[in-house]
Amino acid sequence: MTRLTDLIQGQSSHESANPDVKNHALSIRSAGLSHPTPTRSQSVTEKDWYQRAGHVIQGIKQVVQTRQPWVIDDVVSLAAGIVTSLRTNDQLLERVFQRDAGDFLVINAVNVAIVSVKIGEALRYESEKLEQIALAGLLHDLGMFVLPDSLLYKASALTEEEVRIMREHPQHGSRLVEEVGASYSWVGRVILQEHERMDGSGYPGGLTWDHLDEMALIIGLADVFDALMNSRPYRRGRSPHQAIRTLLVSGKSVFPHHLLKALVEQLSIYPLGTTVRLNTGEIGVVSRLNRQYPLRPILRLLQSGHAPVSKTVDLRAETSLHIVEVVPIG
Repeated sequence: MTRLTDLIQGQSSHESANPDVKNHALSIRSAGLSHPTPTRSQSVTEKDWYQRAGHVIQGIKQVVQTRQPWVIDDVVSLAAGIVTSLRTNDQLLERVFQRDAGDFLVINAVNVAIVSVKIGEALRYESEKLEQIALAGLLHDLGMFVLPDSLLYKASALTEEEVRIMREHPQHGSRLVEEVGASYSWVGRVILQEHERMDGSGYPGGLTWDHLDEMALIIGLADVFDALMNSRPYRRGRSPHQAIRTLLVSGKSVFPHHLLKALVEQLSIYPLGTTVRLNTGEIGVVSRLNRQYPLRPILRLLQSGHAPVSKTVDLRAETSLHIVEVVPIG
């Protein structure tokens, strides 16, 4: 039985003992690249950042596939923009739950960056480290672009040899980061560790918790969440609610408690856009989160025909109401 209260209540006493987590934090700005900080006066909207991120990652994919030199400048700018946008509102996070059609590798890169930043915010990371998380999140599967599309988008089960080839992508990504200079060597380390798990079950090195960078674990958690939520050529995706519940059940041995707790705190048990039924029989869609009360979000109520009505309900204030189930959609 899933014990949601284990992650919702109380404060985690864990602090990372890995000195690399604290000491590798090379500021993106100190890496020798300048980038504009987006402001409202520049009319950089959240939709602009999401779409721009997709275009940039798609462009890097094409460059890598054709074995041309690639540059990191635009990705650095995107990382800063994502952090600034998420500090303003949750519109970028809402885009994560919209299941955009397109290249799932590109969408995954953008979504992982956004979710990773939200986890970092729950851990009280400073802006510069949040930008690092966003940058590493955008590039976490860079090495995938070296592999042939016939393997990446294969609709049937992979053979043992294909699995072996697929699991070499962290090394490919780390080597690609070496091309942009030593200032970003920390990104290469994160890429190498993003698929490692604290119990030693990950790859490529089978490393355990005491040898892992917390940033890599954060990005790995965000990656698994997005992979569960979004469809792949060989399976359908789950709802955000189902993805969260799956992680709470099966993720306890592979991800630290304080990171799972941070994910729940930021995304809620009922993420934005989740359709739920109340004890009154009314149906609503989660429109805003109550961060300290993950089980009691703010809902936009729906009519019987699932058309929105003007009424909203804050379950934190309306204590007689509670969610009884998530309503499947589609």
